[in-house]
This record gives sequence, C-alpha cells and structure tokens, in this order.
Amino acid sequence: MKLKFREPSAEARRAVCRAALYGEKHDPEARIRKVTGHRYARLLNSGNAAILLLAHRLEGPLLVPDQGGWRGFMRIPEITGMEVLTVKTDLGLLDPEVLDARLTETGASALLVTSFAGYTAEQPIRELADVCRSHGALLVEDASGSVSDPLERLCNGKISDIIIASTGAPKTVNAGGGGFISTSVPQIVQQDMLLSALKADPYVRAAVALELEVAERNLTETLRACSYLKENLEGVLHPDKRGINVIIPSSDPRGDVKRLRKVINADGRSIFTPCPSYDRVIESAVAVEVKNLDVGSLTPENLEAMAELISSTMGATRPR
Repeated sequence: MKLKFREPSAEARRAVCRAALYGEKHDPEARIRKVTGHRYARLLNSGNAAILLLAHRLEGPLLVPDQGGWRGFMRIPEITGMEVLTVKTDLGLLDPEVLDARLTETGASALLVTSFAGYTAEQPIRELADVCRSHGALLVEDASGSVSDPLERLCNGKISDIIIASTGAPKTVNAGGGGFISTSVPQIVQQDMLLSALKADPYVRAAVALELEVAERNLTETLRACSYLKENLEGVLHPDKRGINVIIPSSDPRGDVKRLRKVINADGRSIFTPCPSYDRVIESAVAVEVKNLDVGSLTPENLEAMAELISSTMGATRPR
C-alpha cells in the first residue's frame, strides 16, 4: 500500500510559475462567487485572515462550538477584543434547540462553525441558519473542508450569510496557501486598509483559481473514502454523518498514533491526530485524516488495507 500526501496539482504549480514569470492574471473571486452563490468574494492571504477580518467587521459576542471547530475561532477575535462564547455540542455537533437557547441567553451577533464538526460530521447548517435568523444573528460557515459540496448543503450562500475558507495544504481547495471570504453583506468586504493588508499575492491567486476546478472531485472522493472506513471500522464517532476524516475512540491515543505511523504513512508523513483536541474532539481518540491524502490514493485496495491495519493496530486500546 502506497499512499500519497495531498499536494497542489501540477496544473496549479504551473499556473503559479506563469504568474511569477509572465504576470499571468487570474480571477478566483469569480469562481468563488459561482461556487457559493454570494454577491461578493475576496481572496485573502489565509483562512485566519478571514477570521481576523470578521472580528473587525462584526459586533460581539461571537458564538463558537465547544469542540470540533478551529482553535483560531477563539484566539483570533481576542486580538480585537471581541468576546467569544461557546455553545455546548455533542462531540462537535450542534443541536439547533441548544443553539436557540444559547442565542437567547447571550444575544450573540453571529455563530461561527465549521461545515464538518472536527472534520468528521456534517453540521445541520440549514437548521442552524434558521435559528440564527430568528435571533437576528449571522451564520458564518468555515467551509475549508466543504467547498463545492455536490449536495449543496454546505458552502452554500443561500443558507450561510458568510462563508470563509482556508485554501492552504492540505485542504479541499489545495492551493498551498491563501483563504477567502464570501458574502452578500457588502459591509463585510468593504475595501479599506485592513482588507488591503490581508489580500493574497498574485501567486496564490493563480493556484486557487486552478484548484477550485478540482475541489468537487477532491471532496467527493474523500467523502466516499470516509464513508467506507466508517462502515468498516468499529466504534467510530458519528458513523452515519458525512465527513472528511474518521475519529476512533482510544484509551491510548498517543501510543496508537505512534504505532499507526509505523504501518501507515503518506510519503513519510503522518495522517493521524491524537485527541483530545479542540480542533477535533475533546475526548480520548485518534483522528484518521483521510482529507490529507491525494484522492488518487483512495482506491478500494488501499482503503481495505487501511481499515485492516487500523483495526489490528488499535484493537487492544479501544474503550470497552
């Protein structure tokens, strides 16, 4: 079994070279607007830059999940003095009724949530958006893992008020750097010195433009692979939810990760994350980062071998 770590495509790398050597220009914002359905889009230098822009544009407080998000959700708004509050989840998954009560309690102006809780379970984005609107709050979706969702339930501007994403590696839009923000609220992307300071360079623009063309394939194949692994591994979290990684409870997560890295790697790089981790779940577990793999590696033979190796390696450390 030979697995390849996900890297920007050869076409994207060539586009970066042409932008550097010949000044070739690209318009990734047009493609982003087409994908999200929003009126406005801005390419930025990172996904974190999009969070920083939001923290400057929105009034607080800001609600975020108590786990299964991104650590920058809480750390970056602190730079601007924005108050960040958490909402209780079920291993990252938000319950619309719990969100409704928390919005009533806090009067938060927005909810910031990833499309997939911990990358492993699809959030009920439409239901969450309905709750937010009933409170006059904005739904901000971090769609780093869900750009070009074939079912159009995620990264959809008809549902989410604001969509942000990282386009660094390894992501669904795998440009090796950059990020974006899209919305139909003009004040969010109003041109000023802050937005100018956060803009992406021409080389990132070139890579993002090319990688957006293959994002749907990256996502579709990764979702398919995770569905197979969830069906063939015992005890996984959120087994019936779409996701782009697989999280398995473990009584010895760091030991399991060390052992798994000896038998499964991608070009010598790890595809395993020990938990607890706010970015995944705050339980003792191992995350199998299928999203980090080149989709060409996600063959039936490789997935079958991965499932067998993971099961045999982690068998003794599964919680009973």
